[in-house]
Amino acid sequence: MRIKILSSVIVLAAMIYSCSKEYSIEGRDNTVINPPLGQNCKVNNIIAADSLTGAGNYSLFTDFDLAGLATRIVAYDSVNQQLDASANLTYKGDTIFITASDYFVTDANKRVVRFFTLADPGDPNSDTLIYNYVYNAGGYLSEKIITIPSILGTVVNFNYTWSNGNLVKVEGNTNVTGVNQKLLTATMTYDINKTAKNFIQVMPDNFESFFFVMAVDIGKKSTNVVSTISMITYDEFGVADQSYNTVLKNLVFSPDGYLTEWYAEGDSFDALGLFSGRTLFQYKCY
Repeated sequence: MRIKILSSVIVLAAMIYSCSKEYSIEGRDNTVINPPLGQNCKVNNIIAADSLTGAGNYSLFTDFDLAGLATRIVAYDSVNQQLDASANLTYKGDTIFITASDYFVTDANKRVVRFFTLADPGDPNSDTLIYNYVYNAGGYLSEKIITIPSILGTVVNFNYTWSNGNLVKVEGNTNVTGVNQKLLTATMTYDINKTAKNFIQVMPDNFESFFFVMAVDIGKKSTNVVSTISMITYDEFGVADQSYNTVLKNLVFSPDGYLTEWYAEGDSFDALGLFSGRTLFQYKCY
């Protein structure tokens, strides 16, 4: 029962974290031009780029309206000429709809408090996974709880540890029929001398909202720029299975403090929109 229920979570995590292929948008050269961007800018395009030429291989794009609301997401693998994801976001009250069965519910602060999605997107009769997001008094994500309506109680929970305004540890555990088992542990370190204006939320367990990393608000973001990410995932028996380690370096900033580029050395963490090698960040300003 446990393996069947959690297979979509575990398999998705394994797929995302083991992926290290190159992606892109054609036609970008290696010229670095970083003028000041403006006072009110947000990341709207994350591009996995060729480390030597700067040509893009993959684009994770979000479009925003004049009010700053995300209206559309597109993920395109131009190496394989494949559209990985495309969706229009619509708003009704406190709900952001992707499809009739996939949607985010927000609180009065516009933060996501629940995410509903099918365990098997190809099967409309499959279980619904409900992600519940809990914030602490400071506005940081403190816990993420996954439930399934047909099962009483929590099936997976993630706990977040923050220090000096930075996310430093994530622990994920399965909890079915009273059995608590590790799913993943991750630790992160930061360059306390570097901050990035209005950057993306960097969370190692972001596999459920990977395509929406720029579109939704999941609490306050880390104050400083992440330097290293280390993670261990566990198999269905709670035994350490895979380890991943990434170092972020070669950071490039605009004169007014927006992070426009970095290089990820080591393993790929595609769940963050964080690809191995060179990544470019583009912004939409108002």
